[in-house]
Amino acid sequence: MSAPAFRDRVVHHSLVAQIEPLFEKRFIYDSYACRKNRGTHLGARRVKKFLMAARTKYGKDQPIYALQADIKQYFKSINWDILLQLISKTVACPQTYNLIEKIITSYKSATPESTQLDLFNQSHHHLVAGTRVGLPIGNLTSQLFANIYLDQLDHFVKDQLREKYYARYMDDFLIIHPDKKHLLDLQDQIKEFLQKKLKLRLHPKKNVIKHTKNGIPFVGYLIFYDHVKIRGNTLRRMHKNYGNKVKAQKEGKITLEKLAETKSALYGHFNHANTYGLEKKMFKSLQNRSG
Repeated sequence: MSAPAFRDRVVHHSLVAQIEPLFEKRFIYDSYACRKNRGTHLGARRVKKFLMAARTKYGKDQPIYALQADIKQYFKSINWDILLQLISKTVACPQTYNLIEKIITSYKSATPESTQLDLFNQSHHHLVAGTRVGLPIGNLTSQLFANIYLDQLDHFVKDQLREKYYARYMDDFLIIHPDKKHLLDLQDQIKEFLQKKLKLRLHPKKNVIKHTKNGIPFVGYLIFYDHVKIRGNTLRRMHKNYGNKVKAQKEGKITLEKLAETKSALYGHFNHANTYGLEKKMFKSLQNRSG
């Protein structure tokens, strides 16, 4: 991960504040990454609603399937020229567009040893077409640009394929349907669209069609039509993180207030799933272990 210089981060935040509303007008409802009021909790509720709606529409005895996929090395594969062309359709101001171009094309200009990118001190016009790909993960602008890029997929699925039960979180997306053959056909059409229009490839090991009876893993939850659970790997990560914070507080490295903030955030995540008693057990065991 490459971190921008401090003054670059100021520019990034200012730029996003100015242009994000322009793109929000176009984004579909059911994309949930790095958008105001469109986070993981809403994503989980919507997918649960999709499953309930499909069960009601097709009958409780009808098997319901989910096509789930994500993009192989997504941020590394984003094509600058395609991205800039997409942005140019919405951003009319030449000065703003030039700044966006400099931010996007500054990434690969840094030396391999560099841990920071200074967009004010980089030259990018010498880069040949084959190297004009990739965005740094974590930058505020990269998150917006990544959503702009896959907004093309969103509208292809919603407007051309006419799929109702579709949701995306960054490069992780799903479609729910009772016909497995239909999903296989969609899989081929999406694969072709991504390759031809966006120069992206589906991840071969994360491109599957599964029965939804065992739940759909999405945005950190395991989602069923009538309840939601926290995924095992998410729970283990939360457990480890909170355990580290408890230990740090005992050693005087963080304050009780900071620990309370972490605990509150975890409770917030638990509250969006059916986890009665689970959070109390986790917090109690960690407190006892660290005491």
